[in-house]
Formats: sequence, C-alpha cells, structure tokens
Amino acid sequence: MTPIAYQRIIAEIGLSHEGSLGQAHSFIDSASRAGADIVKFQIHLPELESSRSENFRVEFSTQDSSRTNYWERTAFTLEQYYELRQHAGNLGLNFCVSVFSGGAVEWAKEIGADIIKIGSGDIGNEEIIESLNDYTGELIISSGMSTWNEINHAVAVVKEHLKLVNNLTLLQCTSLYPTPLSKVGINVMKRMKETFSDLSVGLSDHTPGINSSIVALVYGAEIIEKHVTYSRDMFGPDIKSSITFDELKTLSIFRNELVEILLEVDKDSVAQELTKERNIFGRSLGLKRNLPAGHQIVLDDFCLRKPAGGLNWEDRKQILGQKLKCPYQVDQLLTPEHIDIVKDYKL
Repeated sequence: MTPIAYQRIIAEIGLSHEGSLGQAHSFIDSASRAGADIVKFQIHLPELESSRSENFRVEFSTQDSSRTNYWERTAFTLEQYYELRQHAGNLGLNFCVSVFSGGAVEWAKEIGADIIKIGSGDIGNEEIIESLNDYTGELIISSGMSTWNEINHAVAVVKEHLKLVNNLTLLQCTSLYPTPLSKVGINVMKRMKETFSDLSVGLSDHTPGINSSIVALVYGAEIIEKHVTYSRDMFGPDIKSSITFDELKTLSIFRNELVEILLEVDKDSVAQELTKERNIFGRSLGLKRNLPAGHQIVLDDFCLRKPAGGLNWEDRKQILGQKLKCPYQVDQLLTPEHIDIVKDYKL
C-alpha cells in the first residue's frame, strides 16, 4: 500500500474554550505542541443562524437558557478571531473555521482563514454556498448526516459554482457524539476516494479514542479531524467525543511514522544488508557434550550452535563415523582441526 504523501490533522477546538479567549489561545499552543497541522474554531452568529425553537443537541448546560444563549456566551468578536488566526499562523498552523451562516462566511474571509469548513448540517445550505462565490481558499465539506445523493449533489454544486476542485476536501463523518466504532464508516471513506478521485478525502472522527483515526490514516485519509480537550472531565457538549492532547500527540507521531512504515521494501536487498546479523543469529555445526580425543562420532552427537560461519549441517555426512583428533569442549564449534575433513573453513 502506498502512503498518502501529505496527511494533515485538524485539532477541532470548537467551543470547548467556553468563551474564554485566554483558554482559546492555550488550546492553540497545546495543539501545536501535540503535532497538529490545523486548528479549527466555530464562528456562530446566533442572530443569523438560530431561533428560540432550536434545541440543544446535547443537554449539558444549566447556565444557558437556550442554544442561542450558548452561542452568545461562547462567541468571540471579529477582532478576537483575527487575533486567534494570527496566533495560529505564528506557530505554523493553518487556521480553519466552521461557518454556520452567510455572515460567518464573511467573517471567515475578513480574518483571512486558511480553510473554511461546511459542517454536516449545512452540506446543502444554499446561503453559505452563495456566500462563498468569491472564495478561492481551501474548503472542507463534512458528510455526517448525508445520503450519497446529497453528497453527490453538494460536490457537484461546489465544482460547478465555486471552481474549488483543487482545494476541496470531503470528509466521511457520522454525526453521533460520541460515534460508536461500528458506525465510523471507513468503507464509506474508501468509497469516497474511489468516487471522487479528484478530491482530497478524510475522516471527521467523533469516537472518543484515536484507533479509528489510525485506521483511516492507514487507508489513505488525507485529513483527520478530532475534537480536542484537556480532560474528558471538562464541561461542554463535545467533550465525550474528544481526545486529550496526549492522545493527539500519539496520533501525530503515528501519522509521521506511517510514511516510513508503508515504504516498499526489497526483501533480498534487506537480507544482504543484514549479513552481520545473519551470522550472529545463524548456526554452525557442534557436538552436544564434552568428548575425548579418539571418540568415534555418531549421529546423536551433532547439534547446531550460534554463530554462523562454521561447518554446516550437511557436513555431518563427511564427519559421521570419524574419530576426534583432539578433545572437544561444548563451548566450541566443531572445526576441521577436530576431525579429518576437507573444508575451506573461516570463522
């Protein structure tokens, strides 16, 4: 299997910062140290995307009277998002934002987000697509609640109207928080790679661990997205589907090493490189016990001992029935000096 040349990991911070700008900056620092390539935030403008009828996806908060109140409490200003974007860039991280309204798209463009993501719930959101008309950056589409027909339609719309084929990534996703391992859908990601061979494909992974992401990387995911948290004991709707920064670091190390793990190996060439090891682990002919000079060698006397380079097992045929010319000690290999044998022997 040939590895993908460039596999990126998104540390999805989302709203786990709980509206604390300082905490948001800390998340960026931790993501950088853990080896992420991209940090992702969410731009929620509640006046443009929500209403009093919107229910909580996860009943987690007693301090927020409504989902709109939650968006308001955890929101940042345009200037603060720009500050976060600058921080990420200074650390060599790409800055990605999920957008949930046309207004959020405009904010994303204004702060200079490197990547815009359309979340699973908005794969068919015409307002957002139209707002992206003049966008030329990288776009990610997630498919967590979509049918194949909806995915095909969304990709077609983006290709036709936004002309972002070279900058488009499609993510397999299952919008369950957390996602059971049985519903990750690696097979769906593989089908996406076959169906949309001109696009980048990856996995938005909502399982609480990293094993699904590891499997996705092995099968060629070009982007892995994982929610991150300092502890799964923290507060927030995404915590149960998040990984810690230690787990993120483990995932990043695996991603880095996978490129080498999947390199093709020429077995014969490697064997030639291991000549020293072949001698160390190989075997030469020996005798099982201390024996005196004059002992007539029988078949049961023979054994093989490390290292290689001495007489071999086939040489028994010349030695069987001969008498030892000198005493034999068990910490030795059997040599031509012990018996009459014609052998170009070098140990």
